[in-house]
Amino acid sequence: MKGKGRYVNFDELMAELPPEQRVRVEEGAEQLLAEVRAYRLSEVRQRQGLTQTQVAERLGISQARVSEIERGKVTRSEVDTLARYIGVLGGELEVIANFGDERLRIA
Repeated sequence: MKGKGRYVNFDELMAELPPEQRVRVEEGAEQLLAEVRAYRLSEVRQRQGLTQTQVAERLGISQARVSEIERGKVTRSEVDTLARYIGVLGGELEVIANFGDERLRIA
């Protein structure tokens, strides 16, 4: 880091990292966000008075799989399962493609 006692913003800090470390930091940030989103799903389920077993039965999956979903263990190929999970909770998954000046809702 440049200059002792100098504050740097996140982008400056990332720019100083070697490429392989930047990738690891970005992957870690993505995983953390996935876990936060998953935790929020768990909170919604609990507020609605549903158990993981009840959600699993409605989805036709195992309780262990619901637990994985609530820990952020969802791959991109499992978006359909996530959409169904949110549907069981009474919500609707929205996928938004953000192009800066334009946002598209993907059905």
